[in-house]
Amino acid sequence: MVDTTDPLQVDVPAVKPEDERRQRRTLFAVCFGFFLVLLDTTALNVATPVLGHEFGNRISDLQWVVNSYTLVFASLLLAAGAIGDRTGVKRSYQLGLILFTGASLLSALSTSLSVLIFARVLQGLGAAIMVPASLAILSHAFPGPVERGHAVSAWANTASLGFAAGPVLGGLLTAWIGWRSIFWLNVPVGIVAIWLNHRWTEEARVDSPRRIDWPGQATLGFALLALTYGLIEAGRQSWSTGSALAGFGCFILSIALFVWLERRSRHPVLPGFLFSKTTFSTCISVGFILNFSMYGILFVESVYLQNALSLGPFAAGAVLTPFTLFPTIVSRLLSSRNGLRYLRPRISIGFAIAAIGSATLVATAFVPTLWLITVGLGILGAAMGSIMPAMTAGVLTSSDPKHSGLASGLLNSARQVGGTVGVALLGTIMQSFSMTTGFACATGLTVVVLLAGANIGERLLSKS
Repeated sequence: MVDTTDPLQVDVPAVKPEDERRQRRTLFAVCFGFFLVLLDTTALNVATPVLGHEFGNRISDLQWVVNSYTLVFASLLLAAGAIGDRTGVKRSYQLGLILFTGASLLSALSTSLSVLIFARVLQGLGAAIMVPASLAILSHAFPGPVERGHAVSAWANTASLGFAAGPVLGGLLTAWIGWRSIFWLNVPVGIVAIWLNHRWTEEARVDSPRRIDWPGQATLGFALLALTYGLIEAGRQSWSTGSALAGFGCFILSIALFVWLERRSRHPVLPGFLFSKTTFSTCISVGFILNFSMYGILFVESVYLQNALSLGPFAAGAVLTPFTLFPTIVSRLLSSRNGLRYLRPRISIGFAIAAIGSATLVATAFVPTLWLITVGLGILGAAMGSIMPAMTAGVLTSSDPKHSGLASGLLNSARQVGGTVGVALLGTIMQSFSMTTGFACATGLTVVVLLAGANIGERLLSKS
C-alpha cells in the first residue's frame, strides 16, 4: 500500500501563537520595505521622459538615470549578501533601507542630472544590500520548510504587486505632482519601514558564510560599467567615436582579466559546481535574456508613448499596465504546473509567445494604435508570467539546498545585468534613428533575442 502521508508534515511541531505573531510581523516588515524597492523600479520608467524635459531631453541621459541604479545593484548583489551573512542580516537590511530612503530624498532634491545619477547609485547600493538580506531574514524567521515556502511566496507576491503598481502610480504622481513626487513618496514610507524592521525583525548570522572574491567582483563590475558606457556613448555620439570604442575595449580587457582571475580563485564569482549543471546555467541565461528584453522594452516603450505619441505620464502608465500586471495573473493560473516536467515547455513556449508580443510592438511603430500596443504589451506580460516562476524553480531545484542563497543571488545578478544591457543597447538603437524607426529596430531586436531564448530553452532543457 502506498503511503500518502506528506513527508513535510511529519514530526513538525505546531507553531506557538506568540511565535506565529512574531513571524507575521517579521513577514510584514520585510515585505513592506521590499515593496518600496520594486515599486520604484517600474514607476520611474514612466517618469523618465518628463524628467528628460527638465534635464536636457537626451535618451542617453535617461539611460544613465535608469542604469546607474541597476549597474550597482547587479555588481554588488552577491557581495552584499555575503557581507550580510557575516555582519547580521537585520543590520544589513536596515542599512539598505536607510541608504535607499536617504538616496530617495537626495533624488527628490536633485538640482542637476549628475546629482540625480549619484543618488540613483546610492539607491542601487541600498537595494543590493536589502534584497539578499530580506530573504535571509525570512529563512531564519521561518525555519520549517512549509512555513518558509509560504513566506517566500508572500515575498514574491509583494514583488509582483510592486512591479504591477509602478506604472500606474508613477504615471499618476508624475502627471499630478511631478516626477520628484515618486522619490518624495519613498521618504515617509522608508522611515516607517525602518521602524518596522527595528521593532519586528530579529538579528541572525550564518555560521559559515561564503567567502567573497573581491578581485573577481570588482573586475566583473567594471566590465559591466565599461560595456554600458560604450553602448550609451555610441548612441549619444556614434559607434566609431573614441569614447565608445574605449568603453568596448575596456570591456573586452576586463572580461579577459575576469576569466584569468576566475581560473585561479578558490572562491570564484561564478562557481563551477553550479554552472556545470545544464539546467542551472540555462536558467541563468534565461534570466539574462528575459530582463534584457523586458527592461529594454519597458524603457523604450515609455519614451515612445510620451515623446512620439504625445501621451501624458498617467495615460502612458495605464497603457503599460498589462505588461506589469499580467505576469502575476498568468503565474497564478499556471501555479499547478510548476514541476520539472513543465520547465522546458513553460520557458520555450513562453519565449515564443513573448516574441509574438514584441513583433506586435514592431507593428505599432507603423500602425500606432493604442489598442494594438496594449495587446502587444499584454502578450509580453503573459509570457513573463510563464517564464519567471519556471526559471526560478529551475535554478533552485538544480542546486543543493545549502547553496540556494548563492544560486538565487546569481539569478538576480544575471537578471539585473540583462536589464542594464537591455536599456543601454535598445535605448542606443532608438537614439541612432528617427523615433519611429529606432523604436521599430529596438523592438525588432528583442524579437530575435526572444526567439533565441526559445531555442535555447527547447534544446538545452530537453537534455537536462
